[in-house]
Amino acid sequence: MARRAVARVAVAAVLLVGVGACARDQDPGIEPTGSSVEGPTSPPRFPEACPPGGPDATTPAAGCVDPDGNILRP
Repeated sequence: MARRAVARVAVAAVLLVGVGACARDQDPGIEPTGSSVEGPTSPPRFPEACPPGGPDATTPAAGCVDPDGNILRP
């Protein structure tokens, strides 16, 4: 039982030393540029159902969903 505890401590120590070695080589003077959020900040919206007869002039460029679940674009 004591051997397992010693082995666990040894593995944890090796992992901590490895992580510390990786962090030591990084340049702390680098400033992040831009926003941390890439792309749109609003949640994506699934296209709405197509009007009767399929896409028309009021259909957004993303398209609409037909009764079979397919995306149709104008």
